Amino acid sequence: MAHAIVVRTEPPSVCAAQQRPPGDVACAPDPVLPVGPATVRIVFSEPVTPIGGGVQVIGPSGRRVERGVSRVEGGTLVVDVDASAPGTYLVTWRVVADDTHPARGSFAFSVRAPSPLPAAADATAGDLAAISPLGLALQVLARWLHFLGEALGFGTLAFRWLVARPRDVLAEPAADLRLRRLIGLGVALLLVAEPLALFAQAAALGGQDWLDQQVLADALGSSFGRALGLRLGAALLLWLLLGALPPPGALAPGEARVTAVLLGLGAGLAASDGLTAHAASGRLTALGPAANALHVAAMAGWLGCVVALTRVWPLATSRAALLHRAARLAVACVAALVTSGGLMALQHLGAPSDLVATPYGGALSIKLGLLALALSLGLRATRVVPERRPRWWLAELPLLSAIVACAALLVSLVPPPT
Repeated sequence: MAHAIVVRTEPPSVCAAQQRPPGDVACAPDPVLPVGPATVRIVFSEPVTPIGGGVQVIGPSGRRVERGVSRVEGGTLVVDVDASAPGTYLVTWRVVADDTHPARGSFAFSVRAPSPLPAAADATAGDLAAISPLGLALQVLARWLHFLGEALGFGTLAFRWLVARPRDVLAEPAADLRLRRLIGLGVALLLVAEPLALFAQAAALGGQDWLDQQVLADALGSSFGRALGLRLGAALLLWLLLGALPPPGALAPGEARVTAVLLGLGAGLAASDGLTAHAASGRLTALGPAANALHVAAMAGWLGCVVALTRVWPLATSRAALLHRAARLAVACVAALVTSGGLMALQHLGAPSDLVATPYGGALSIKLGLLALALSLGLRATRVVPERRPRWWLAELPLLSAIVACAALLVSLVPPPT
């Protein structure tokens, strides 16, 4: 139910409706028209923004035959063409949907008699989720850095306030300094992730001009650009407001208010993630964004808690109290993670077979397997002596990082039809 899906095209094309490249043997033959159309229309499942011109039509001679620029009519992309010459025409398109996801595709039609497809006909043959392989890889990397930044920035901040602030647990200023450095690293990751996400968006749309200024400007002018601005603004605000916290080891009357504002900022960032992910569409549209925001916030709390524990454990003055408070935070985050994840699975999976029959379900299955391993390590750590627990947490961290990488991949993949 997410991503911009082609509903139909004019001239009609079975390959376009199945998100397959023109000439694919699994599709019906391309239509042969007695007279060339005056316009080409592509109807999508949701409103879209054209990128880099939107639609390009290449005639049998290898030259482009559009008349003017593409225009948007609701969820329909339209371009006027000169298709008077006989032969096969190749149509390619690039858009960003309202839910910020990029998509591209191509189809063909013939006038009076078919001819060989232009050389660019296989441009989308290797696509996954209607985006280029390079774009998919960069998208996953950018979102992975973004999620890690949220965990280190806001998850560590929650740990500092809910677990480590009482001075009977961490009395040394050095412990607070370590936590602040983790938060600073989270800010840095958030600031790096957003420019990378812009280039990933352009690369996902493919073409030789994906670094062209017009393509980047079109991406920034779309719903994706607005969401990117919100995320970048949240990272900059976190960076600025950290300076309002008192020095390490000091107490200040306004510290609680500043921390509450920062945690509220983190909740807002998680909510913005929910509005630009698959949760923005689907059968449970009212609950989708809320469940996704809770899922991201719970991830940040759990991962931030484990990372922070490994950093401050050697400086803890009361390890029993530290473990008790950290365990309460971690258990609450895991419970929220499982509950919200279950809601999103109900939203995007039509049947249990989707877990193995689709790329989206396969990635989700791997994520669930890694989650089970991470939980087993966490439970095992409770049964060992405190001095050996840090090594178990260090073993848990790579699994949590891999789970976040699977989440970054899931956001880029198209959920199965429901």
